[in-house]
Amino acid sequence: MARERVIVEIQNLEQALRVEETIKTGYCDTISENFLAWIAVEEDLADSYSKLSEKFENKEKVKKAITGLSEESRKTIELVQKLLDSVEELGAARDRRRSIIQELIEQNPKDFIE
Repeated sequence: MARERVIVEIQNLEQALRVEETIKTGYCDTISENFLAWIAVEEDLADSYSKLSEKFENKEKVKKAITGLSEESRKTIELVQKLLDSVEELGAARDRRRSIIQELIEQNPKDFIE
């Protein structure tokens, strides 16, 4: 299945640098921020469920269900943290790519800038 290009054909390294920077700030950084916010929400939720379960000491079935919700939030934190780690790796790779391009531009500006 064919798709239209998302970006125009890169004609020089100055354009490539701008695209790499946009990907880092527009995708990697934004996704990382969202994952961090999600983790914070899940941490608060897990803590809230733990405290709520204490109110049902004499209702074991309810307490068990609420404790399970807390545990599920903790598992979600682990999974989202793994995703965050992966996105941060992608961001670091993007930084390396930007450094390579910037170095090429600085070493040979006439060859790579329009």
